[in-house]
Order: sequence, then C-alpha cells, then structure tokens
Amino acid sequence: MTLQSDLTINVSKFQPEAASDEVKNLNEYLMDTMKKGPKWYDVGAAKYRAMRANGETVFPPPIVLDRGRNSAIPSRENGRDIPCRVMTPETGVEAKAVFMHIHGGGFVLSSEREFDTVLAKIADLAHVVVVSVGYRLAPENPFPAGPEDCFDAAEWLIDYAKAEFGVELQFVGGESAGGHLALSTYFHLTTSRPTFHFSGLVLNYGVFDLSFLPQVHHFQKRDTLFLDKEVMEHYRDAFCPGMSMEQLRHPSVSPFYGDLKGLQLPPAMFTCGTEDCLLDDTVMMAARWQMNGGTAVVRILPGAPHAYTLFPWEKCPEAKEGIEAGCAFFREMTK
Repeated sequence: MTLQSDLTINVSKFQPEAASDEVKNLNEYLMDTMKKGPKWYDVGAAKYRAMRANGETVFPPPIVLDRGRNSAIPSRENGRDIPCRVMTPETGVEAKAVFMHIHGGGFVLSSEREFDTVLAKIADLAHVVVVSVGYRLAPENPFPAGPEDCFDAAEWLIDYAKAEFGVELQFVGGESAGGHLALSTYFHLTTSRPTFHFSGLVLNYGVFDLSFLPQVHHFQKRDTLFLDKEVMEHYRDAFCPGMSMEQLRHPSVSPFYGDLKGLQLPPAMFTCGTEDCLLDDTVMMAARWQMNGGTAVVRILPGAPHAYTLFPWEKCPEAKEGIEAGCAFFREMTK
C-alpha cells in the first residue's frame, strides 16, 4: 500500500511467534499452577494475604531484603501513618531522584514489603531512592481509601523528600493496580500541586479503565493466565462495590477517562506483555497521551503475561528487558 498511516504500530511485537521459548514455558507453568491453588475471593482477602506471606499459596513467599528500610508517611487523618518501604542504591552511585512506587495486587493484595528484589534492581540500575507506598487495601478499605493514601504520600514527598533523602521526588509509577494509582496520583497533583511537575511516569501493565476495555472481554486461555475477566471482576467489585458503569467511568475511578487537554504531560513509559488481558489499557492510554502532546515510550513484550516484571529473569527474559528499559527511562529523564 502506498498510503502512509499517521499512527503506526510495530505489528511484529504482537505475533505469537515473536514470543521467546522461556516465556511460553512460563505461561504454561502459570496456567497449570494457578488452577491448583485457592483463589483469594474464595478464602477471603485477609486470609489469603496471610497465606501468601507464609508461602501457603501456589507461589513462594515474597523475599524481604535486609537492605530495605521500613518507614512511614503521615496521612490526612491525625494519628494514622501510611507505611512505606525505602530502597536506596547500593552500587556506589549517588541517587539522583526519588521514585514513588505503588505496588499492584488488584487493590486487594500485596504490600510495600513484597517487591524488594525488583525495587532493589530499580534503585541500583536507575540511581533512584525508591519509596514504595503501603496504601490501604480493599475490601476492608474500598475506593477512595487507597488512592487518597497515594495522594497523601506524593504530597508529603513533594514537601519533604529533599530533607529526608537528599534528592527530590521526580517519578511515580507502579504495576497493574499500581499503574492505575500512579496515573490517578498524577491527575490529583495537577490540581492540588499545580506548580509541581514530574520528570516522568513509569506505568507497567496498568489497569486504567475499570469498566474494562475489549481485551479484558476477549482474553481467553485454557486456564487462567495470572489475570482474566473473572479475576478482574472480583478485584473491581472489592475496590468499587456497588458502582454503576457510569460511576466506574468517572476519571477519579478510571483514569483512562481523564481530560488530558491543556496539561503539561510529563514523559511516560508504558509497558505490557501481549499475553495480558490489560494490553488494550496500555496501548490505548499511551495513544491518548501522545494525542494530547505527551511523550509516551511504549514497550510491548511478546508473549509476556500479566505481572511479567516480577518473575525471575532466567525464567522470563522479558522481565529483564522491561526493568532495564524502565531504568534507562529513569536515567534519561532525571533532571
């Protein structure tokens, strides 16, 4: 065809044959393994969190590194602090910025203490102090509790990061639900702190539309591949109980619908694997970012499943590729 499109996509990244043998084997393992274990919505969120911490689910318990430091940030409520986990570089390189990390887990699971191995790599490779926020979880604390904790943490870091860590807050980001909360935090700060500007956002396989984009509906595998529509619905119902579709599409609930016009959009990095039911969220949000004048760096990982960045590099080379790309983005965008 001689006509040129104004919007181009590297189609080869989306072809099944582009996936590595390692990630294909990982996906088979995940589908076989996950069907053997309990689901959080069958045993209850609180019990499942305890089981996960003790290694009583189908996955091993999280690795907690001695180099990580527990901390806390005051919330908007007197007497209640927001727990945080701080990771600083150990490579002999001086930190250049603070990265506020928001963990995933469907707004229901995980904590700031469960991502040490990944956050240590980011701290060392990106030359940043990572502050991971332990926001309140659903269903005990549904919307807007979790987002408000992230907003409070960001505002505190804007005011006190330099005094506390020697460098300024420059980045926010996260995985899955954490990507959602990171983008929501950016939108919040455009009104609460209009003179503050991020150097960049890093949004890994984020869920930006809780009314669900088409890929969520059409993503079907022989067994659950980490995340699918049924699992998503349980997470959403815990986080946003009783909300109508109209309410779910409010920008405060689904940042995909936020108005980008007129904003000084910071550079943003979006990553997602092609074997992820949230692929549309990444591709379409990144397109909206660019349509409104923002710089979006999009990395598509052929064959990678949801949560791909959290898997060991030897079993998922795409995790190494994604993390290293994100760290290169940090280094390039740091002021």
